[in-house]
This record gives sequence, C-alpha cells and structure tokens, in this order.
Amino acid sequence: MGLSDDILYIGVLIGSMLAGNLVRKVPLTLENSQLNPRKWASTFLGILFAYIVSGNHIAHIFLLILINALLYKFSPPKKCQTLSFVASFAYLFVFRLSDRLYLPIPPAHTNAIIMILTLKLVGLAFEIQDSLDSATGKYALNPSILDVFHYGLCHAGLVTGPYYKFKTWAGMYSDPWNPAVTGKNEGAIFSALHMRAKNVPYYVVAFLLSGYLFPMSVVSTEEWQANSSFIWKVFYMMPIFFNFRMRMYAGFCLSECVCIAAGLGAYPTVAKPKPGQGPSEPEKLENLTELELKNVNFECVHNIDEWGADFVPTMREALKCWNMTVQHWLVVVVYKRFPIKSLRTAAVMLMSSVWHGVYSGYYLSLGSVPLCLIVEDLWVRKIRARLSDAGKQRFDWVSWFVRMRWFDYLGMAFLLLRVDSTMKYWWDVCFIGHLSLPILYAIGYVLVMAIKKPEKPTTASEQQEDSGKSTKKSD
Repeated sequence: MGLSDDILYIGVLIGSMLAGNLVRKVPLTLENSQLNPRKWASTFLGILFAYIVSGNHIAHIFLLILINALLYKFSPPKKCQTLSFVASFAYLFVFRLSDRLYLPIPPAHTNAIIMILTLKLVGLAFEIQDSLDSATGKYALNPSILDVFHYGLCHAGLVTGPYYKFKTWAGMYSDPWNPAVTGKNEGAIFSALHMRAKNVPYYVVAFLLSGYLFPMSVVSTEEWQANSSFIWKVFYMMPIFFNFRMRMYAGFCLSECVCIAAGLGAYPTVAKPKPGQGPSEPEKLENLTELELKNVNFECVHNIDEWGADFVPTMREALKCWNMTVQHWLVVVVYKRFPIKSLRTAAVMLMSSVWHGVYSGYYLSLGSVPLCLIVEDLWVRKIRARLSDAGKQRFDWVSWFVRMRWFDYLGMAFLLLRVDSTMKYWWDVCFIGHLSLPILYAIGYVLVMAIKKPEKPTTASEQQEDSGKSTKKSD
C-alpha cells in the first residue's frame, strides 16, 4: 500500500468509529415489527464503506458470504466446518491470483476485508459445530442466512478486524450488560475509546516521520544497494520495522475503537474476557450484581498490546502481543485441532502465511519463526531458569535486544514480499538473522553443559533428618 492507500485506510477507520456513535442511537426494535433497525444500519454502513474502498469488487464479499451461508444450511453438519474452511481459503487463494487468472485486479483494501471475513466465516462454521448438544443431537447455534450476511457485513471490524465470534456480534444487540443495549453506563464506552485512541496521534506522527527519513522504497533500488555498506543495511532494518510497527499500531488501535464505539465486545470484567474469545469464565455471567453489570471492558476486541510487542524480552511472548484476536482463531481452529502435536507451531505459522497472502516473503518470514523459537527456548528454559534474579534481569535485556533484531531481519521478508528481493537483501547482510541461530544454539548448548543448577537451600527439618541419619550411621 502507498501513502494514499494509508490515508484512505485511516479515513475509513475514523469514519467507521464516528458512525458507531450514531449507530448506537438507532433503536433496537420497532413497534409491531421483528425488524432490528440498528442491525440494518450497521450492515448498510458496512456495505457503504466496503463499496468506498472496493467499488464493484464488493461482489467478492457478497459471494464469499453467500457460499458459506449456503454451506451452513445445506451441507452435512459434521462436514460443515471442513467445507467452509476449504471453500473460504480456496476463494481467498483465487481472489489473490486475479491478475494471473485474467480477472479484474481488486484493490488492496478489498483483500483486507476478504482476509478478516474468511476468519469470521470459517470461525462461525466451527462455532456451529461446537454448539452441538450431545444429549439432544441438536445445534444451539443455527444462524439464518440473513444473519450471516449481517454478521459478515457489520461495519465494526469490517476492514481490518479485529476478529470476533458470531456470539459476540449477536451480543451487541441483546446482552443485558452491554451499554449499547441498555443505553446506560455509556461512560464505559467513552473511557475505553479514550484509552485505545489516546496514543494513535503519536503512532501516526512516528509512522510519517520514520517513513520520510527511512523510506522503504529505496531498498530495492540498485543505487542504494550499491552505495550502502553492510553496517548501514543491518541498521536500516531497524527503522523499517519501526515504521511498520507504528503503522500497524495506529491501524489496530483505531479498528478496536470502531468496535468499542458500536458497543461490540463489551463483557463484564468479572467473566475475565480474552481477545477473540470473549468471557473465559462464562458461568459468571449468570446472576450478575448491579456493580458487576456496570464494570465492563472491551478486552474481547483488544487486538494489539503495543507495550508488550515492543518490550517483552522473548519472541514467544512478543508474538502473543500481535493480532491477538486472530491468534485466538489460529489456536482454536488450527493449533488445538492439528493431529501432530510436535508440528502444531509450524502448522500455525504455515496457516498464518497462507492467510497473509501468496507472496513468498510471508513464508520466508513466518516460516523462520519456529527456528528462532527453538533457539530461544533453549536459552530461556535451560539457562535463564538457572540464573539468579539479578542474572535473569540482565538476561532479559539481552534477550529483548536479540529478539528485536530477529524481528527486524524477518520483517524485511514480510515487507519486501518477493523471494528475489528478500534473498538479495538477506545476502547483502550475510543472512545475519539465520546465521545467528546455529551460533547461539551451539553457545547455549555448551553453557547448559557447563552451568550447574543452583542447589535448593535445605530447610530446618531436612537438616534434622540428615543429622539423624548421620547419628544412626555412627551408631
């Protein structure tokens, strides 16, 4: 995407957020009618924003929703989730190959809509399957075709997510604790909006400034490659990845604000909601007190932990801070259901690469993550665990520096996209990221052999027991 695309992207998000405040004013019901005006208003706005960024390519969105809605209704129940998974990702794959199939090339923003829509529709198929009551043999969740369209075209989260379940979407119009439903406690909405939006101006300024000082476009030019030294190319990866992070932080925070403004994802804090999942302790939603009804948060649509993404010491922890609602989908749909446990992480990374696109850079980047985790796990589990508290603090600072440099290095593949451009850049920096892996693993292995586990201090009872044993031996 170019700067003009980014401006359109930000504009649509801000427009969606402002529209959310208007949607909340639309009544939920009409007298003597089962029509839900607010639901229709949200869908209309979703169609409007989709058309603004997609034009006639909005047909792809309607077609993908229709395919899945028909699968939910007419496919064998036990095969519904598999058919939805295959059909949705096959459509996503064909959609991205439009130019090679001599089809009109859709805009980049349409791709973003199709990406998140794929997760929602496949996720809904699994929600339906998981709602099966083994005692009665019936499914608790059986959405109508119209509701599938409402869910898929909801203006909140349409362009860039976050991912949310069908049940979460339905709760936006019915949950008794939701301020958007009750019309009370709207201060919770405005407070949450402020918390997520307050840093966006800083992210935008940092994005524009870093993009101006360290443009990504020069990296692929022959002149820059010829005139730049090895050290400069290694350094240049840092501001490039910083620029990428600022762009993503701004977009993710605004997309969360769109959901919050609409009242989407509100759950009582006592139920401990988690990103993408909703309440992790749903039993606590029953018999809520007046205070618990008022104390709600929007953790369900929390998609990025910026502080964690920048400052947690390990790559494994940092990965959990990115696109958190999508990670929930990957865990529930891929990780927990993949039959070979030892390959689950690799399967998740492969699925993430497929979801992101057909460019080889995604596979080179995300496919290298399991290798980094193998090295990191050795150091964290075998070495850090044996250090003193002061040693662990020093270790964490070094670990943070290393994992950030891994992110910088792998981020170049994610941004350059093409295999030739990526391999050329990695060659110029001597594959420093990959080369560090066997070196660090070898050093870690040697240290594991050399460092002894600290002995546990003996308690007074253990000392008395040892003393008794020694006395018996002397007797």
